[in-house]
Amino acid sequence: MTTITTTIQSVRYPPATTEATDTTWYILATTQGTAKGKMAWRPKPGEDLILEGEWAAYKGEREFAFNSARIDVPTNPRDMLRYVCKRTLGLGPSAESQIWTALGDDWQNIKAGDVPRVSGKVLAEFKLQMESLISKSEEANVVATLMGKGATMNLACKAWTAWKGETLGVVQADVYRLAELEGYSFRDIDGEIRRGYGIGDSDTRRVRAAVLYSLRKLTSSGDTLVAWDDLYREACELLAGYEGMISDAVKDLFDEGALKGFKECEGVALASDWRSEIDVWDWVNGEQELTGDKDE
Repeated sequence: MTTITTTIQSVRYPPATTEATDTTWYILATTQGTAKGKMAWRPKPGEDLILEGEWAAYKGEREFAFNSARIDVPTNPRDMLRYVCKRTLGLGPSAESQIWTALGDDWQNIKAGDVPRVSGKVLAEFKLQMESLISKSEEANVVATLMGKGATMNLACKAWTAWKGETLGVVQADVYRLAELEGYSFRDIDGEIRRGYGIGDSDTRRVRAAVLYSLRKLTSSGDTLVAWDDLYREACELLAGYEGMISDAVKDLFDEGALKGFKECEGVALASDWRSEIDVWDWVNGEQELTGDKDE
């Protein structure tokens, strides 16, 4: 197994409107040549990725076939401190602030007496949690980075359980994918967390996410088609005061091919769901032709 760190120049495949899943196949142009493999998110030009796989040749050209991809994110000292304080019984935001004010980036070298209350058993536990962070650095770094953006430890741990090394890439590409996790909703993400990722109140990414979340919520019972009025009402309940932007976002999603409209019933569906139904229908018809089991 070979590991390389490279910078994304462009995404050659698939088209930008393709919904990312764990099985989406990507062809990337990178500073080290072409890279191909499956990813759970769509990387952006300029992002540094750590890829694991093997070098291969395709049509005489050298390329990297990867089976693992994750964002190369530098460790933020303040995020690491927050992680350790959260896991140390007896310490909280106030102690974290005091430690950072007293020691800054040098907080790992804390000694008894540097900060009130951080001594004796508390200091010993603090040191143990710090050693634990260092020993399982990848998971801890991911959890600490999400906590630094406003996520609770429980949410950050659930995200790691779901996406492992791809977690930061998935969330950085679309922070609202955290709402897919069991026990969490759009509203749980639509506060400190989305602001931590630089998404303002009127950001089009927020409005689009509200539309897609509303559609997925309405289709969660099994139906893939919903009435446009129901979708509009649901999205407006999430983002009161942004009715005009919601309409614009839906139009853009139609133009991009992410949504499929049905004029005869004024219905809306995710294009990915619609394509999946077509594939199933084609397969069923194919099976009937092979077996002769067709309606007369």
